[in-house]
Amino acid sequence: MLTLVLAEAEVERIPEEILTHPVILAYARQKGKDPAQLILDSNYHHAAMTTLPEGRRRGRPDIAHLFLLTALESIVNKQGQLTLLIHTRNNDVIQVDPKTRIMRNYERFLGLLEQLFKNQVVPEKNPPLLTLQRKVLLPQVIEQAKADAVIVFSKQGTSISLPRYFAEMKQQKKRHLLCVVGGFPSGAFQTDLTTIATERLSVYPDVLPAWTVASEILVNYENVFL
Repeated sequence: MLTLVLAEAEVERIPEEILTHPVILAYARQKGKDPAQLILDSNYHHAAMTTLPEGRRRGRPDIAHLFLLTALESIVNKQGQLTLLIHTRNNDVIQVDPKTRIMRNYERFLGLLEQLFKNQVVPEKNPPLLTLQRKVLLPQVIEQAKADAVIVFSKQGTSISLPRYFAEMKQQKKRHLLCVVGGFPSGAFQTDLTTIATERLSVYPDVLPAWTVASEILVNYENVFL
C-alpha cells in the first residue's frame, strides 16, 4: 500500500483581509458568486495578494489539480494500492476516494473545490468522492495512516536512487509507505517533520514540481511492489 500526501498545499478560500479588494470583487461579479466562497488563485488574484503574508507562496490550487490528475490515473491507483490525501496550509485535509475522476478542465476543478469547502463532501451522497476535514495537523495526518515508513521528499533531502530505495524497503518487509510531497510552489515545509519522518529524500538535484515527484514515486512503487 502507498499513501501519498500532498502537504501544506496552497488551497484555501479567499482570505477575509482581501475580500473587498477591487480585483476580488470584480472576479466575484464575473463568477456571480459570493467572494467569501471562492478559492484563492494567484492566476486571477495576484494584484490583491501582494499584501497577504506569504503572498508569493499562496493561491496555487493548480498544483493540487495536476497532482490529483497524475495520481488518480496511475497504475498503482487502478490496482487499488493508493491512498491519497491533500493537507492544506490551514490544516484542512481532503480525502480522495480512489474511484474519483478529477475533471481535466481547471475552471471546473475550482468549482469542485468551492463546493467541497462549502459542503465538506462532494457529492452530497454516500459514499462521497471527496471529504473535507477541518483542523487536522500534518503530524496527525501522518500518524493516523500507521505506515511502515514515512518518507518526506525535499530538495534538501538525501540524494537517492528511488528504485534501489524502494527495493530496500521491500526487502525489509516495509510494504505500506507514506510519501509526503510539498504542495507549495517554492520554499520549505513549515511543519517540523524531523521527529516523524523515517527518511528525508531527494530524487533530483533541482526543484521538481509536485506532480513530477508524485509520478516518480508512483512508477517506481509500481515497478518494485506490484
